This record gives sequence, C-alpha cells and structure tokens, in this order.
Amino acid sequence: MVRHTMLAVAALAARTAALSGLDRRSAFRWSAGAGAGLVAEQALAADAPAVTPPAATPKPAPAKLFDVTLPFKGKDVPLSKFRGDAHLVVNIKMDDPVAGANFNAMRYAAKEYPGLRVWAVPTEQGYYEPDVSELVRAKAYQQFGFGTYPTAVVFDKIDVVGSTRHPLYAYLASFPDPNGVGRLSLNFEKFLLDRDGRILRRYPRKFTAFDFEADIDAATRGEQLPAPSAAFKDAWVKAASDAKKGEYSFRGNYNVWDQDEPSKDWDGLAGLGFT
Repeated sequence: MVRHTMLAVAALAARTAALSGLDRRSAFRWSAGAGAGLVAEQALAADAPAVTPPAATPKPAPAKLFDVTLPFKGKDVPLSKFRGDAHLVVNIKMDDPVAGANFNAMRYAAKEYPGLRVWAVPTEQGYYEPDVSELVRAKAYQQFGFGTYPTAVVFDKIDVVGSTRHPLYAYLASFPDPNGVGRLSLNFEKFLLDRDGRILRRYPRKFTAFDFEADIDAATRGEQLPAPSAAFKDAWVKAASDAKKGEYSFRGNYNVWDQDEPSKDWDGLAGLGFT
C-alpha cells in the first residue's frame, strides 16, 4: 500500500514540477501534502526543511490619494492639506430635500470628532446645481453652519460619474455599495475613509452621519468598525429603488450624458465679451 502511494506521489510530483517550474524535491514535497497526506513529507524531513507557504499580501493603501488635487476657490489643492485621522467624502446638492438633514449631521460630526475631515463635493452632473461653487460654499455655511476650514470643506464642482469623473471618484467607485454598484448612484452618498485613505464603508443618501456616528467614532480612533446595522442594510435596499427612478439619482440619458470634456463651473460673463 505504501509502495503504491509513493509511486502515485512521485508521478504527481513529476507533473507538478513540469507545470510549475519547481525542482523535483520541492514538487515532491508539495505533491505529497496535496495528494497523499504526509507520506512523502516524512520521507524528506530528515534532509530538507519544510516549505512555508507565502504570507498573504495585505491590500495596499492608496498611497497616492493624498497627492490628488481637488479644486478649492479656483485653485487645485492637494488632499494632503485636508488629511485627518478619518475622512468622510460626500457629494452634495444644495436643492436636494435631504440637504438639511445631511449638512446638519456633517457639521455635528466635524465638530464632535476633531480628527475627522469632511470633504463636501458639489457637481454639475445629475440633478441640476444652479449655484456656482463660491455660492454653494456660502449657502452651506449660511444655511447650515457647514464650512470650517480645514475640518469641513466645500470644494469646487467636479464630475463624479462617467468618463470625465475626477480621480477621487474613480477611486471611490472601486468600493461597490451593498447593492453591488460601484459608480455613484445618488446625491449625498457618503464614503468613510481611514487615516490612510482606505475605504471603510459607504452610506446612501438618506442615511446621515447621525445614523453611523458609531462608525465615525471607531474610524477616528483607528479601530474596527462595528457590524453594519439593520437600519444600514434597510437604507441601502430603499436606495436601490431611488437610484432607478428617483429625481436625485445619477441616471444615464436622464440627467447624465456622455461628455467629451469635464464640466466647467460658470465663471461669469467675461468670457462672453461682457465686462
């Protein structure tokens, strides 16, 4: 029986060596563990060390994220200037009915958790944003008290979906929502990032920072987030319906179209010859 087992292992080892490039001794040891238990390993243990499988490689942090720039007051500013212990990235629309609830929660989170940085990002895409970036910033502060540099910042408008989307949102789209959708689908979607820029969790439009305060607390402490709540899961179920037919979603050929160039914020009448 042992003789037959050894012959079978030897044959498997020869095939493994041919396919993998291993030398016959290593292939023999590997094949024994895979196909015939410990018989071959015991035979070789006296004169060769055991093969240690390579350690799993952790997912690398997005080291370049904080080198990415976002427009702020007409100038491209690296995100490293807004780096904290944790980060909340939110795409905003001032006329969305949930703007008040979201801004109030964002202001609260930025104040109560000094290590948190809240990045609010307006966009021309989707439901129309009639105000220029400077006015969006002014309204956010006047109406909701949001906009305390550098902890709670409203950036200039950028594209957040499609081929012209900003690199920040190309990165965020790599983290699908619980419905399996990577690209942004709704206004006021929120991404919680750790101090190194790794995405920890993603939240839908009607789930405000009040609803996931425990996650923010954990993120700013560098701790593991608590398990997703039933309310979180339910909010994403409802968000799936909103994304398909809601007015405040990003829907192709409804309020989002293919673009050859990124959207441009309105810069007054000077470009039209008026002074």
